[in-house]
Amino acid sequence: MIDAPFRADEAAARRLAELAARIGAEVGAALDGLVGASVARGADPLAPSTVPAPEVAQLVDRFGLASERELALLALPVAGALADPPISGYRVAAVGIEAETGDFVLGANLEFPGGDLGTTIHAEGFVSLRVRRRGRTLETLAVREAHPCAHCRQTLTEADAAERLEIIDLLGHELTLDELYPWPFRPAALGVLGDRPGAVAWPGLAFAGEAPPDEVAGLLVEAGARAHAPYSSSPSAVVLRLGDGRLVSAGCVESVAFNPSITALQAALVEAAAVRSPAAGVTEGWLARTAGGVVDPAPGFRVLLAAVAPSAAARVLDWRTS
Repeated sequence: MIDAPFRADEAAARRLAELAARIGAEVGAALDGLVGASVARGADPLAPSTVPAPEVAQLVDRFGLASERELALLALPVAGALADPPISGYRVAAVGIEAETGDFVLGANLEFPGGDLGTTIHAEGFVSLRVRRRGRTLETLAVREAHPCAHCRQTLTEADAAERLEIIDLLGHELTLDELYPWPFRPAALGVLGDRPGAVAWPGLAFAGEAPPDEVAGLLVEAGARAHAPYSSSPSAVVLRLGDGRLVSAGCVESVAFNPSITALQAALVEAAAVRSPAAGVTEGWLARTAGGVVDPAPGFRVLLAAVAPSAAARVLDWRTS
C-alpha cells in the first residue's frame, strides 16, 4: 500500500465510517428505490440511474447528513450495482454531482469479454459520459479512493470545466483534478476548446445515401451533432435497440491524447447499462460515421457489438458534415 501524498480529513473519514455502519443500509435502500424509479420512468431516456436534486436534499435532511457530498459517498454501494466486470471481478463505483442541477449521476465499471481490454469503461468515465450526454457539467465526483488511474485523469481533463472538478472519497480527501493531475495535457495545448456538454459542434450532419428509420435517424443526428471530435473532424454516433425495444444513443468523445478517446459504441453501452438493460440483449446497432473521415470507427464497432451482442444486426451508415 502506497501512502497518499495528500492529507486526508481523518475526522471526516471516521464520520463517514460511522454513518455507513449506522445508517448505510437504510440510506442505500432509499437511494436504490429512487434509482429504480428513475429507470422505470420511460419518458426521459436520460433520467435512469440518477437522483434529482430535490430528492437528494430530502435524503440529506431525513438522515441528518452534513451535505449532499456525504450522501454521494454513502451512495457508492448503490452505484456499484451498475458494475459489470466479468473479466476482473472488481466492482468500481462513482457518483457524480452535476454543477447545473445538483442531480446525482451514478456509474460503475463495464468490461466486455470478447473485445480488447481497451474497450473497458471505468466508473469515472461512466459518470462523465452520462453527465455529458445529459448536457451538463460534472462538478464533484465521489469515489471510494481519490486515486483515479492515468487513463481516467486524462479522460476527465478533456472537459472544458475540468479545472473546477473536485474529487472526494471515503478516506476524507477533497481534491481538485488539478491537484491529482498538476500539469495536464489539455485541449488548449492544441489550440482546441475543451469538451462542452450540450454544445452543438456539428449542426449540418446529413446522411450520404440511404438513411435509417426516422426515429433512429433523429437520434443519430442529435447525438452526432454533440459529438466531441475536434481532432479528427469526423463525428460519429451510435444508436442501439435494446431487448425491450427502447433506443439509446451517444456520440464519440475524442481525447487530446487521441488514446483514451471513447467511441460512440462505448458511450452508447453506458446508456444501456444506465437503464439496466443487458448489452447481450441488444438486437440492432446503427453507426453513423463521417464519409471519407480520417478515422473509421466501423471495424471496432462491428467487433465490439459482435462481442457483447452476437445476434445483433450491425448497420453502418455514412454522413457528411457539410
